Formats: sequence, C-alpha cells, structure tokens
Amino acid sequence: MRKLHWLLVGLLVISLVLVACAPAAPEEPAAEEPTAEEPAAEEPAAEEPAAEEPAAEEPAAEEPAAEEPLTVIIGTTDQINSLDFADAYSVHDWELFRNVNRGLMGFVPGTVDIVPEVAADFPEISEDGLTYTFTIEPGWKYPDGTELVAGDFVRGITRALTLEGEVSPLVLPYVASVEAPDDQTLVITLNSPRGDFLQIVSSTPYMPIPEGAFPDNEIVEFPETLYGVGPWQITSYTVNEQVVLERNPNYKEGFPEGAPERVIIRYFEDPTQMSLAVENGEIDVAWRTLGPVEAARLGSVEGLTLYNTGGGGIRYLVPNHAVEPFSNKALRQALAYLIDRDEIIDRAVQGRNDPLYSQVPPGFLGATEAFRERYDSPNIEAAEELLAAEGYSADNPLVFDLWYPPEHYGTHAAQIFQVLEEQFERTPLIQVNLQVQEWSTYVSALTGGEYPIGYLGWFFDYPDTSNYLDPFAQSAASPFLGISYASDEMDRLLAEAAATDDQDERVALYEQAQALYAEDVVTIPLTIETEYAVFNNSRIANVTIGPALIFNYELIEFAG
Repeated sequence: MRKLHWLLVGLLVISLVLVACAPAAPEEPAAEEPTAEEPAAEEPAAEEPAAEEPAAEEPAAEEPAAEEPLTVIIGTTDQINSLDFADAYSVHDWELFRNVNRGLMGFVPGTVDIVPEVAADFPEISEDGLTYTFTIEPGWKYPDGTELVAGDFVRGITRALTLEGEVSPLVLPYVASVEAPDDQTLVITLNSPRGDFLQIVSSTPYMPIPEGAFPDNEIVEFPETLYGVGPWQITSYTVNEQVVLERNPNYKEGFPEGAPERVIIRYFEDPTQMSLAVENGEIDVAWRTLGPVEAARLGSVEGLTLYNTGGGGIRYLVPNHAVEPFSNKALRQALAYLIDRDEIIDRAVQGRNDPLYSQVPPGFLGATEAFRERYDSPNIEAAEELLAAEGYSADNPLVFDLWYPPEHYGTHAAQIFQVLEEQFERTPLIQVNLQVQEWSTYVSALTGGEYPIGYLGWFFDYPDTSNYLDPFAQSAASPFLGISYASDEMDRLLAEAAATDDQDERVALYEQAQALYAEDVVTIPLTIETEYAVFNNSRIANVTIGPALIFNYELIEFAG
C-alpha cells in the first residue's frame, strides 16, 4: 500500500506539470482522478472509530424518551356509559366531561357555588324570565387552537334537544330555542320561567361542541377522542379498562405549578380489587365507589389518606309504576311501611350512613321527612292490611323480583339487600326473589322499565331541590329513570316552585310536593351515603373534589 501511495504521488506530480504546460490537455487525467484515488477512498475506513462516535452518544439522544410525563393514576368502579354530551347521564361520564370541557356556568372548585365559567358574567334575563342572554368571554380555545364561538353552544344544546339521548330531560322540558346572533353572544329562550335555570345550565348537556366533533343527526356513544375547552383532552381509551387524558395546550386558565401532565383512569370490577390496587401502589387515588365500610378500613392503613368530599349520594328503591305489581299504589305503600332504615344502616354499613325520609336530602330548600311522617315505619300491621285488601295472604303471597347491582355501590350492597329481603318477608304475605346483574346491563334495564323494582343512587345534576324531585316525579321526566309516574297535581306543584324566585313560596310548594311524593310512593328513599376518596400519601399530597363531587384533575397536588 505504501508503494502504491508513492506511485500515486508521482502521477499527481506529472499531472500538475501537464496542467501548467498545456492548459487544453488536463481534462482526461482529471476525469480519471476518481479511479486513481480509489485507495485514498479507503481512508475513511481507517477513521471508522471516529465515525462511530454518534453511536457512543446514544444515551444522550434517548434522554427525551426517558422523561415520562408527570402522571397520576386514578381508580374507579364506575363505568363509562356514553361519551356523547347529548346522551351521557351518569356521575362518571360527567366527571370526564367537566375535565375536558367548560360550560357557561360552573362550580367554584371544592364548593357548590355556581359562577360564570365560559360566560364573561351572569346573563341578562328578560323581565318575563324567559330569555337569557350570555356574553362569551374571548380566549377559550380547543386543543388544535380553534377559538370557541357561541355557535358551539348552539350546536351542543340543539343536539341535546333533538337527539332524545338519556340526558334530554335536562334540556327538553326547559329550552324552547337557542341562537347565536354573533360569535360572542348566546340567547337561550325558555318554555316557561325557571328560577333555577342558572343551576340547570351548569350541567354538561349545555356544554359547547366544536364543529365536526359529533354529527348533528345522531348520538355517538364512544367517539375516537373527546375534547373541549377545558384543561384536558381524552387522547385514547378502552371502554371500562382505561382512559388517558393529556393537557389541552391552549387551556385558558393555565395549570398550577407541578400539576399532572397526564391522567390515567383505570376501571375495576369491584371495590375490593380497587382497594388492593391502592394499597399496593398500583394506583395513586381510589375514587368512586368504595363504600363507607371499605373507605374507613383503608383510612386506617399506613401510607393512605382518607379524603371526605363533604358530599354524597342518596340511595333509594325504584318501583316501576307502569307494570305489575307496583303499578298498584297500595302495594308500593305496603313496602314503605315495612322498611326499617336504622336497621339497614346498623347491619349493612356499621352505622356509617344516615337515614333518608324524603327524596330531598336535609339541607336543601324545603326538605322534610315526609316518609317518616306518613308511614312511621316499620309497621307490619299496616302493611298487612293493605296487602290483604288487595287479595294477598300467606297462601297467596305477593311475589316479586328485587334487582340490584352487586358491586357498583360498594362491597356492602349485598348486605343491604339481605336486610331488605328479611324486612319485606317479616310478613308471610310477601315473598322476595333477589336478583343481581352487572352494572352496565342493570342500569339500562332498570331505567328502560324492564324490572318491577330496583335500586339506584342519585347525586344532583345541579344543587337545587328541584333536581331531587323533577327527574323522578315530573311526568315528562320520570319515564327516563324507569319510574313512569304521572300526576297532574305533582306537575303543577313542581312547575310553580320552579317558576318563582320567592324562596318562601318555593318552600311551601316543595313541602306539598314531598307530601304527595310520599303518599304516592314515587320512589322509596333509604339512606344518604357520603363519598370518600383514598390516596397514596407518598405520591399525592392533596386532591380537590368537594360536595359537588367534581374531581378537578388539574388541582391534584403531588407530594414532595
């Protein structure tokens, strides 16, 4: 190789001499230079170690992939029922909506105080109480940078009005029309005055929907993604297995320092599995629904913190008024006479719930104890009188199926129904067949009117007495919950109470409505159950949920 090198040097010298002496002749040698320089082309091979330096720098190149987003993992036994704003009507679906979107009005985090959210201020209300004019605050943007306009609210509300989704009872009875005169102005006209409309409009069917996100003419229960102008967007999910939420980079209100960058929701079949997951550190937060007994146990485990939301749901029996046997009011009344709420609480939840004697919980405007006053249960003798008058006896008992979901409402659900079965069968004139069904099938069947009687929980859509009476007892709304109760007198009382802003008048009307509710046994209220969360305090310092049960993911605080 060395000899060849010197030979090449010699040739190069000759070429240079030719160039100097005969300018027209050097083109041919120049054309041959690549061939003459082939050995020189091998020099980079000698320098291969230097060429490999980028491979030696690979660890530095991988650093971005090693920086995982700051992630919080939340567990729940709730399930996704629908992710369409015009359809979804469950606490968990709404929790997701309220994290990816914002409405005209919303809650101050951790409270039940309703304030303007996307609206720049409280609306202008016409003298007749029928027209609400909202001004949209500029600067609210979707993840792709598109700015929200008033027409997005028209699109969302119109879909809820026209598509007959599960949530339509929160829109259809109230809204006559909705329009956007310009991009910053929204006008909602009501069918009749509603003193509680600002509370109603805080609910999720009144949220904006950007153009192209959903079709105008059909419900899409499970869209590919879900986003709005809120702090989060759902970037991927597998129904009832996992949901992944990532930040909306254009969120108007920004994120607190150290807030999560990604949120993962994991779904569990029952509270026992979820409890094990938070104890083992597989999830950071165990959320709905643990139940009072399991929540108390977890609160005593080292490394876990029990968080009392200050709010909770009611639990009640749902008789189907449209089918036998509970189309018969006397039989509904017989059941009301037989229930002992204190026994249910003592035996099933170790005294950790409170009895409920009206569908309206204590603390809400005009709340009474109408069922205590009307039935003073348990009263077996009074129940048997009603049953006998309807032709039932020990030889011909009233036989019915009593349905419930075994895990959805906590590990104590089975104990509640064992106690209820015993209470109903303390008279030989009744025979109960307990029936169980997993939640997703159960809730559709019950609200669809397929069961004679079942069990549900309720948490307000908005914090007003009307929301504990209208959905159950209003003739237009009741069928959507599988109750199918109808009464002209009840409709009148509820409409008058909703239309006035005179609080004393509302109290008087709601007291009358609750007395009629108990007399007709629209439902049978049982207990009030506080909602708890449990978090791993080595990872999480605090969460913000509050009595409205709105879990603001962006306000989760990490430990350390």
